[in-house]
Amino acid sequence: MNGTVVRNILVAVASVLCLAGIASCGGGKDSAAKAPAGIERKVERGPITAVVRVDKGEVTIADRVNLSIEVRAKEDYEVELPPVGDKLEQFGIVDYRTDQPQLVGTNEVVTRRSYVLEPFLSGDYTIRPFKVTFRKKTEAADVRHELETAEVTVKVTSLLPETIKELQIKDIVPPVRLPGIWNSTLLIAVVLGVILLLMAVVITVFLMRRGRGIAAAQVVPAHELAYRRLQELVDEDLIGKGEIKLFYQRISDILRHYIEDRFGLRAPEQTTEEFLGTLGASDALVVQYRNLLKSFLLNCDMVKFAEHHPDSVEIQNAFNSCRTFITETVPRDVNGAPCEKPEQLTTDN
Repeated sequence: MNGTVVRNILVAVASVLCLAGIASCGGGKDSAAKAPAGIERKVERGPITAVVRVDKGEVTIADRVNLSIEVRAKEDYEVELPPVGDKLEQFGIVDYRTDQPQLVGTNEVVTRRSYVLEPFLSGDYTIRPFKVTFRKKTEAADVRHELETAEVTVKVTSLLPETIKELQIKDIVPPVRLPGIWNSTLLIAVVLGVILLLMAVVITVFLMRRGRGIAAAQVVPAHELAYRRLQELVDEDLIGKGEIKLFYQRISDILRHYIEDRFGLRAPEQTTEEFLGTLGASDALVVQYRNLLKSFLLNCDMVKFAEHHPDSVEIQNAFNSCRTFITETVPRDVNGAPCEKPEQLTTDN
């Protein structure tokens, strides 16, 4: 009987272990099935096929998105991809690469560009259709046909748990009265300490107000200071020295400090996305100036972080945008005229 009981117990243990193994294997399959899938959208027009791919349709705010645009065309066609930052304003471009066209099959050429993108906020990110232009090599040089890719939406989730709204803050525990006896000497010392502390606060506030009054009398208007800095930037001749990225860093800093001095917005310490989000919640600027500012800052970021190499026309346009923004937002008098006529500056000075 004892041997039979022991054998039954061993069989039962083995059965439990097998069931546990099957359950763990099944759980692995379920978790793998829940992994976020990529997205692929294909559009065809005549001899041209365009495919947009993202490696994941849903990411967290800490993840990066890999995006690619691939165009297949007959060998006797020329294809031109859209500009590097086109349709990607919602993302930060961490890196991008445009591959050399490759001949595949018998008479098809593949042109591909890939991006590494970084989201800034949670929500649905819609990548609008890219515009690809093409023409047959035997057609005139000014002939252009267009194909638009399909729209792609990537969901970006927050890192905070979904139950964050259910969290409750409990009241603090009331202070515990310390045991002891207040004698006259201790009471006098506390009163004297409070009086000395109040005197120190009054003196400090007086000195700070006096210092602010002196500084206010010597302050330079924000637009005048910005024009001085622009002139110094022109005099440095960074463009002539080939230091294009440093030029864009300087001109971006000039405009950011002007915005802080003129409107009290903390532009220098924030990233472009953070600042544009702050600006959207403020009524400091009208929409016309917000769009000009957004275009200027994003173009500067393309040069500083995405290794974009602007030509002379783009450089002059960036300089003109900065100068125009300052000129248009100079304080006005009662007649609506600028308080001070701006200097005429150009990168050719």
